[in-house]
Amino acid sequence: MAQAQRVARTFLSLGVALAVAAGCGIHDRHLPPGSVAGRAGIYDYSPSAIQTGNVVQIWWCGSDDNPSDRTQISDSIQYQSVNLTTNSRYGPVPVLGETQYGWDSVYTCNPKVIGGSFANPLGNGKTYSYAMYYVATDSLQGINNSIGVAFSNDGLNWKKYPQPVISPETLGNYGVGQPALYNTDHKAGIRMFYEDFSSPIHHVEAISSDGVHFTSMGTLTTKGIDPNNPQPTWGDMAFDPQTGYWYAAFNLPDRNPSTTGGVAELGQYGIQLYRIPDGSELSGATPWEMVTTIDTNLTGYESNFIAGFLRDSYGSLNVGSYPTITLYTSVSNPQPPWNASPAVAGVSGNIAFWDISTATWVPGQPLKAFNRYFNQTAHEDTTGWIDPGGGFSLQSTLGHLYESPQQGATIPFFGCKSGSTDYFVSLDPNCGGSRILGTNGYGYAKPVAGLNLVALYRCNTGADDFVSQDPGCEGKASGQLLGYALP
Repeated sequence: MAQAQRVARTFLSLGVALAVAAGCGIHDRHLPPGSVAGRAGIYDYSPSAIQTGNVVQIWWCGSDDNPSDRTQISDSIQYQSVNLTTNSRYGPVPVLGETQYGWDSVYTCNPKVIGGSFANPLGNGKTYSYAMYYVATDSLQGINNSIGVAFSNDGLNWKKYPQPVISPETLGNYGVGQPALYNTDHKAGIRMFYEDFSSPIHHVEAISSDGVHFTSMGTLTTKGIDPNNPQPTWGDMAFDPQTGYWYAAFNLPDRNPSTTGGVAELGQYGIQLYRIPDGSELSGATPWEMVTTIDTNLTGYESNFIAGFLRDSYGSLNVGSYPTITLYTSVSNPQPPWNASPAVAGVSGNIAFWDISTATWVPGQPLKAFNRYFNQTAHEDTTGWIDPGGGFSLQSTLGHLYESPQQGATIPFFGCKSGSTDYFVSLDPNCGGSRILGTNGYGYAKPVAGLNLVALYRCNTGADDFVSQDPGCEGKASGQLLGYALP
């Protein structure tokens, strides 16, 4: 449940209220536009996705009836499969819920599914081809969460191991959660990475030879993590055996409610994708490297958080459109319009609008066009999303920014918004107290010998902001130097 893990203590009980209010609508299977999984008006988030051939199987957390006790409506694990060739779908259907009077009697959420050959884990003589690690508790306050496991041969019908396999180090906080998995021997050799909310929040590696009994290997390094987000929560971690990198999808912080009209958003506004070589995840011998950001600036969604990597059944990223890496992201859907007020934008991130979308990262294509748009009312300067209903036209390409700090380009250009229509670019990660949309990319603080860089200036006319290559702001204002970009 990552940062929305902390949110979980607040909203999971709200999920019950939403479900009850929805009545029979809770079984509405309509797929909202722009989503790859989800149900209209019901929260759906925290996905786990496996691709086998042309079929993608997705499990996630959402409000629904408990499949083993239809009188209970709360968190459940949902399932859907999609044939990418025919676009035929099965589901969504609830496949796992709480156990009455068990350690997981209140909430059951945050699934991660891995394939393998799990021999007799339940003592019934059966071998299973799937293991689902999930997060649950018996606390109505949503604290003291543990990680449990269930086994299946079809991804739909699950048998639970009776006790947690990972328990919190200390009680009284959220506990442990958000497991990430890799099968090392295609049998039952599992490497698990998970969050522990014992102060400070940290991430742990544990290994198992049978999928049930785990030994802790240590705490993951934080070297190289964005200093503006020093204790990030995450959605997932996955391995690319071809390159030897582990990838992790860390959540950015929550927006300050003072920037969203007093609305406390429950899903974070963005995700930073990092990688680290195998063997350095504990030692930090080579630090984490941030490779891209997925946020409101890029997607238009108010919330972008708790992403799960698309993997093969054993947890490898070498699947689908590899070397492109695909993330199944939790988003608030749809995007607020370009002229939404801070409060309207904040409300659009309400949990009732949480669905699942996708985002990709393509290695070796680090430059992003930094474009200026105008709709006769406002300018927007961005490397990302433009409201298609906003009447914007492209005025110019100001230059090109790197998607992550590299090649000496270390100055982040942040996309910000003041009020309902004033978009601007800032070097301040807090946008001077205005609402942050996200990161446009990275440029240079000063000219660099041998590079034909262009200077970029922030221009403010009082009613409108825009970025220009002209220090005189094209005769409309006096420019403030932001930095330098590639042409």
